[in-house]
Amino acid sequence: MISENSLAAARAGRHRIPETPLQRATRVVAVATDGGELLAEAGGLLQHLASTGTPLDVLVAEGANARVFARCGLRTVPVHRLGLRRPLPPGAEGDLLAALSELIGFDPEPGLGILAPAELADRPDRAVVGHVAGMAARVYGAELVHSAPHAPGTPGYALTRGEAARKRYAVGAAAAALETVLAELRIPAPRTG
Repeated sequence: MISENSLAAARAGRHRIPETPLQRATRVVAVATDGGELLAEAGGLLQHLASTGTPLDVLVAEGANARVFARCGLRTVPVHRLGLRRPLPPGAEGDLLAALSELIGFDPEPGLGILAPAELADRPDRAVVGHVAGMAARVYGAELVHSAPHAPGTPGYALTRGEAARKRYAVGAAAAALETVLAELRIPAPRTG
């Protein structure tokens, strides 16, 4: 499980580790309950992957605003919206799995990565989406990474100034909707350099 603050301490160690999760992925599919929530938790990571040329697709179960993704610097990332109701209705797992499988394709190239939400207490919608992503990762042999809201005191993925600015701009536009979803919205301060 990652938060965008979970890797900074490890980077400072003696042994070289990957700078970001999914950096070895040749393609990443992010699946989430809500687009604003995805950007709040992993907008910087998605920006980084996009800037390195990693092909990205986003599948959102409930809703996503294309303008918010554009504000985050992800204008060219395809965002697929299922438009399911909240809470997720019975049978949502099947709909999500079908949509995710169609997006991944019948026989994906090696190096597929899937980014999905981690489970949180009192959030069964996240558990459903995470479970579907786990099933798809097993079937397609994909690397699975779970994102989670920032936990106070957790070191992590330090955003560049540009990433942090775009993320603040994007999430600020969706903050009202996110307040009902996340208990605490924290965006890491930009790293220098």
